[in-house]
Amino acid sequence: MTSAVLNASPFIVLARAGYLDLLPKLAPSLVIPRAVVTEVLAGPAADAAAQFLRKPSWLTVVDLTPPLSPLAGWRLGLGESEVLEYARRQIGATAILDDRAARRAAHALGISVTGTLGVVAAAVRRELLPSLAEAIDTLRTCGLYVDEQLVSRLLNEESEPGQ
Repeated sequence: MTSAVLNASPFIVLARAGYLDLLPKLAPSLVIPRAVVTEVLAGPAADAAAQFLRKPSWLTVVDLTPPLSPLAGWRLGLGESEVLEYARRQIGATAILDDRAARRAAHALGISVTGTLGVVAAAVRRELLPSLAEAIDTLRTCGLYVDEQLVSRLLNEESEPGQ
């Protein structure tokens, strides 16, 4: 990943897990759309993601100009729509989101996409985290729902040589 755009759910879960510092090590250019910032800040002020956004950091907040294109027709939330629109406009950008409908839209539009589990799996492959199983357990305790089939597949891939 050379550049990535974050949606609220992965951002919130990664912040709660203490994994936000992994992101700049995985993608040198990271942005978060204004609609996602608004969504995160509408939550509890004590939440780790909201606290992170209130201080200067490596994360760039972007305003989409002009605003949304045909993505509005996908009936996604404003945050997901802005994530996908930014990624659509930035050749090579990866959308980091977990929402199933948004992921389907990304695939239909040819946008590279990964989710919270993809972020931690990449961090384990780059030896930024010691164990995928432990990272997944941490994410679960921080509120991430994980599909057991996906977890099994990821853990099997991790254990196979050459992966």
